[in-house]
Amino acid sequence: MPVRVTLGGDAPAPLEFDPDAHRYSAGGVAVPGVTTILEPYSGLQWVDPSVLAAAAELGSHVHKACELHDEERLDWASLDPVLEPYVRGWTTFLEDTGAVVIHSERKVFSRRHGYAGTLDRIVAWGRTNRQVDIKTGTAMPKTVGPQTAAYSEAWHEETGKRLRDRYCVRLKPDGTYTIKKLEDPRDWQVFKAALTLHRWQHG
Repeated sequence: MPVRVTLGGDAPAPLEFDPDAHRYSAGGVAVPGVTTILEPYSGLQWVDPSVLAAAAELGSHVHKACELHDEERLDWASLDPVLEPYVRGWTTFLEDTGAVVIHSERKVFSRRHGYAGTLDRIVAWGRTNRQVDIKTGTAMPKTVGPQTAAYSEAWHEETGKRLRDRYCVRLKPDGTYTIKKLEDPRDWQVFKAALTLHRWQHG
């Protein structure tokens, strides 16, 4: 069943998300997702489908485990040993930076531009709120910059607030992490170009 997402402001139609199909809609009209829009530029089309499916499943499970941790609902005793080092990496990142999770797996919707997505984390870090995107792959994908820029713009449209910085945190199977600040000024323009091509292709 679709998950109804409550949005702030004067939303004429609430955003809905079908987790089984991973599809967004509003008022019965399909809304393209950020990752779908950027998928043609991810380079993943050259990866063996079985390898890609396994990596996607791992990433999904890691995201869920980290979400449960952030909500203080994670049962460490029953956590799959394969997932544990990734979650340990996430907890280490939070400890090292002092970041506090404010929003976890937050759905965002840009009515102005016509797209939606799921923002991984908004954290209170230092004296400001920042966006953090979690990855579990062997490298940080090139599309993570435009991806997070799209989330930030949708967040600003919904709340009227700007997120100061965007970061990608890559969780590694040895329990460590790497972090990269995403500050390419072209990121938002690249996403808008991808959105234009998506609309052109899909009519």
